[in-house]
Amino acid sequence: VDVNLTYNSGNTDSRNNLIFADTHLKLGDHRHLGELTFRRDQTDGVYTKKQDLFNYVYSWLFNDPWYIGGVATYERDPIKLLDHRYVLGALVGRDIFKDSRKFLTFSVGMGYSHQELALESDGGATGLWNLVYEHDFRNGDLTLFHNQNLGYHFYGDNNLVIKTNTGFRCDVYKDVYTSVSFLYNYETEPAPGTVDHDSTLAIGIGAKF
Repeated sequence: VDVNLTYNSGNTDSRNNLIFADTHLKLGDHRHLGELTFRRDQTDGVYTKKQDLFNYVYSWLFNDPWYIGGVATYERDPIKLLDHRYVLGALVGRDIFKDSRKFLTFSVGMGYSHQELALESDGGATGLWNLVYEHDFRNGDLTLFHNQNLGYHFYGDNNLVIKTNTGFRCDVYKDVYTSVSFLYNYETEPAPGTVDHDSTLAIGIGAKF
């Protein structure tokens, strides 16, 4: 869990609040991945960022290295005129590398998405792509990771949405680690008058169990 709180006062009063949680859980042949982002940036009493994102991916290794699973995503960003967007889908995937040092897996699927963007409500089929990569260095004390989620919406303006999380974790004491994550979001068809990308740098602390 990464928590970043910044308050500035003087000629410009500002508040920057970021909570980012990234959790991996494996129980036998069942795997769970959860991500939560809550961000509020405020300058002189005016919000400049209000972002909420929840992403959950489940997979079942029915025939190792092959698996099936599902995904559920909810996000909102009223500053970018996105009242809500949710995605529900089914996935099929395969593990490429899975040893003591590195892990690489990818999945593809189809689902349904609904959104309200710039006061217009629309929904339909969505193509899905997910990739997870981790590589351990220095006997596991340092881990490089990259998570990538892609959704292509077959409705409206055929928007392509890409979300990535790239960074590293470094052990500091036993199973406690510090992490640095760079979150990047991009879409090809944003609301009129808004930019097509967002980026966030998160620094935090976590634990392995």
